[in-house]
Amino acid sequence: MGQCMSIVNTVVTEIQKEPGNDGLVKDDSGGSPPTTNSSSSLALHDSLPSGVEEIGCKSVYDGDTLTLSDGRRVRLLGIDTPELKEKQPFAEEAKEYTNSRCYKQQLFVYPEPGGEATDHYGRTLAHIFVKSGDQYLCINEGIVEAGFARYYTPKDVNLHNESALRQAQNNALAAKRGLWSTFEDDNVCRTRNGTAYHKPSCEHVAGKNTQSIMASEG
Repeated sequence: MGQCMSIVNTVVTEIQKEPGNDGLVKDDSGGSPPTTNSSSSLALHDSLPSGVEEIGCKSVYDGDTLTLSDGRRVRLLGIDTPELKEKQPFAEEAKEYTNSRCYKQQLFVYPEPGGEATDHYGRTLAHIFVKSGDQYLCINEGIVEAGFARYYTPKDVNLHNESALRQAQNNALAAKRGLWSTFEDDNVCRTRNGTAYHKPSCEHVAGKNTQSIMASEG
């Protein structure tokens, strides 16, 4: 692997992107985004988006994957959490975050409007909301804000709440929560059309036209 790295490689250890959201099936359902609120948490919303499906949660596999009461498996959109099988740092905390809020609870499942319905594993791709007092917590945004997941989407995939997810990650980074607790920002580079991040001295980008950014900006 040399000196190549992703943003989270810089954080604690090598947390690989799950090979999930490719080979996707298109969903053309519409829907409006949730109404946000003025609370301190970006993940809390005053109302649900239109087009949500209410259904129970049968089990939680890890921080970004759960099973609905009808047997469908859901991969949470826009995030990537540490892997349990590989015993990556904060994998257990990520699972506990999702499990404590979703297991045996009523969920509000919201597919990305005009986005992809399932991945090539057959998992439903969605944003998950749960009731939180008189508001609704978006699990996708909340787990990023808690520092147990990072914002992630495949290349060329745009989400309606991308700015919220990025801001949630910035908040976690600033507060040094979870994955970001030992993070030290550093200068990295990438090729103009690439998605991998490298140290400036990495042999894989030697002599190539690269773009220099701070790791936290990636």
